[in-house]
Amino acid sequence: MMNSITLLSLLWVVAADLTPLPDHVEFNRDIRPILSDRCFSCHGPDKNKREAETRLDTLEGLHGNTDKAGPLVPGNPDASEMIRRIESSDNDERMPPRVLGKDLSEYERALLRRWIEQGAKWEGHWAFQPIRRTDKPSTIDSHILAGLRQANLERSPRADPRTLVRRLSFDLTGLPPKPESVERFSIDPNDVAYEKLVDALIASPPFGERMAVWWLDLVRYADSVGYHGDQPMPVTPYRDYVIASFNSNKPFDRFTMEQLAGDLFPEPTSEQLIASGYNRLGMMSAEGGAQPKEYLSKYISERVRNVSGAWLGVTFGCCECHDHKFDPFPTKEFYQLEAFFADIQEKGLYDAGNKTDPWGPEMAVPSLEQRTSMDALSTKIAELKKFIDTPSEALAASQTQWEKEYVAWTTLKPSTVKSISGATLTIQDDASILASGTNPPTDTYELTFSDVPEFTAIRIEVLPHDSLPKKGPGRAGNGNFVLSEFEAYWQPKLGAENTLISETSVEESIPLQNATATYEQIGASDGNPYGKWAIAAAIDRDAKGPAWGWGIMEQVGRTNYAVFELALDTPRSLNRQLKLVLKQNLDNVKHNIGRFRIAATIASRPVTASMGVPLETESIFQVAPSDRTDTQREQVAKHYRTIAPELQAERNQVEQLTKELDLLDKKVPRTLITKRVEPRPIRVLTRGNWMDESGEVVEPGIPAILGKRTQVDGRLTRMDLAKWIVSPDNPLTSRVAVNRLWKLFFGFGLSRKLDDLGAQGDWPTHPELLDMLAIDLMNSGWDLK
Repeated sequence: MMNSITLLSLLWVVAADLTPLPDHVEFNRDIRPILSDRCFSCHGPDKNKREAETRLDTLEGLHGNTDKAGPLVPGNPDASEMIRRIESSDNDERMPPRVLGKDLSEYERALLRRWIEQGAKWEGHWAFQPIRRTDKPSTIDSHILAGLRQANLERSPRADPRTLVRRLSFDLTGLPPKPESVERFSIDPNDVAYEKLVDALIASPPFGERMAVWWLDLVRYADSVGYHGDQPMPVTPYRDYVIASFNSNKPFDRFTMEQLAGDLFPEPTSEQLIASGYNRLGMMSAEGGAQPKEYLSKYISERVRNVSGAWLGVTFGCCECHDHKFDPFPTKEFYQLEAFFADIQEKGLYDAGNKTDPWGPEMAVPSLEQRTSMDALSTKIAELKKFIDTPSEALAASQTQWEKEYVAWTTLKPSTVKSISGATLTIQDDASILASGTNPPTDTYELTFSDVPEFTAIRIEVLPHDSLPKKGPGRAGNGNFVLSEFEAYWQPKLGAENTLISETSVEESIPLQNATATYEQIGASDGNPYGKWAIAAAIDRDAKGPAWGWGIMEQVGRTNYAVFELALDTPRSLNRQLKLVLKQNLDNVKHNIGRFRIAATIASRPVTASMGVPLETESIFQVAPSDRTDTQREQVAKHYRTIAPELQAERNQVEQLTKELDLLDKKVPRTLITKRVEPRPIRVLTRGNWMDESGEVVEPGIPAILGKRTQVDGRLTRMDLAKWIVSPDNPLTSRVAVNRLWKLFFGFGLSRKLDDLGAQGDWPTHPELLDMLAIDLMNSGWDLK
């Protein structure tokens, strides 16, 4: 027995075959869809898949030329090879081949025969042709009514007032109407009241939200990166920009240019930079095993897919690997569109753990209240810093006394050095210790110093060296350095057991205290320091062992060295052997010390003035005050102002206000933006293979079938692309926009396939209406409301 699905299929075929042929066969409406679906895959634009060198997607391919006859003879179907092939009973000659499962119905064969009888008129694909408007005045209603009459249908009765208000409210805001709006309109549902109702709904904030949902879906908006960890990324201000744009009725052409090229305006506003975040909405990877070059290829190709789909309504992504099988888009043009986006600053592999720049360029978007508060804090901080930086006689006198109390640091040369894990430690001429050879994940360095005079502080200087990765000071691949523990002992000269420097118990006295850290960055600017580092010390009050400290320098690099200073609670005894133990025991870090040096303050009095002084300032103390240059004087004074007791209150205020400003800044929304860099080369990738570098390098360019953008000066930019997208010369954008809006309000588009107005799309039910609306949109200044 025949099942219900088979019966329905049979009834559909019978109904189609019984459909009367149109009096006038139109190529774009009736013939192109058949050829595209059944023939273009083997006889279409893709030269690599074309069979028998026969094309059925062009006028010359169908009609032939002086050198080669075409598969049809206009006006004579019986003499046409096309008709012979589609009506043949020979499986070897029949077209389409039965193995493809795309047989023509009797109705379709009859339609092709009649088209040839009527002269086989060929037309370029309707969506790629210039937008046309009929000479006679027309309205939406006139087009709709004409279609209804042709189908012998009557229009639906007018909706009752309550239903009409509900429809309007849901269409324009996505929300049910307010009761008072329903009642007001129901009392007097005249045309003027209707227009006022529409105007009120379009002017309401929910209108922008309703339209934003539509647009954000098109541009694949998300506030996470999509790949793997799917980490959050800051883009919500872009969403707010879209909502505000629809509510303010921003012209659609301006809306387009700001998103594609907001950063390329002469002096881009914050709003335009936020809009440029569109280019950053695609997925981004932070997976450790990802190949950066591969993902750069993914990111830029996805932009072409989205722009061509959202604005142009064509499936351009098919061209990444081969010429389009249905539309006249060659592979080269895919990569020419890619080239427009080659100037966007981005990485193939991101660092999600980077707190300052995890996903590339971004900007803060404070509210008016936040901006006001931040400006007030910044002003107050600036005033305090100006006061701190202002010289005075009292400060000068205080600085003079401070310099008198300064005790110089003396380099200590070790008598023995030892690596527990087998690294080679070599004492250099400047008394520094350089590690080489074995570099285990963890290690302990032991140093002894004989006959050390009385000292009050110890300093570890971490230094660069040409033999170290990136010149160090560490032995990791990036030159990093880690000190996990630091232990200090003093010993009798002759083999007594190790004893803590403090001669009292740990509970009674903290052996190491007042730890401070300073660093020097040679050749690094304030705005772009070469590296960052942090170092801290901790006192283990509870343990019965030595005190310890830890330090981590991130990307210290070849131009930097750091200092770790520890002040002792009291001066330590003379004529003892000093033993220092430096441990790096974080086996998950694997950053061992590469080159370092030990120094001490040789004095019998407190050394507060000596602690934390930058090395570059220390060297100036060797010059008599009267012989110093102005630059040297200012350098010493600048440092003193950071420790002067007289300015402690102001420094405390600056610290507190800065914390408040930082806390407020952390609450400010941020958003990804586009930042332009020198365009990277884009080449045609064979079958989309990102590893194949044999393809032609291409410049930005517009699809030839859609016209050309005149190159005025130099390389075309994203702004040129945006301007072309919304230019009258481009037949797609306005058609696509009104077709999508029609679907938004009526349930389906005038052309049903919203994302494909190409050969595989649908002929519009009302092509003249679609073009009329497209022209009206452009002529209105792209006024969506």
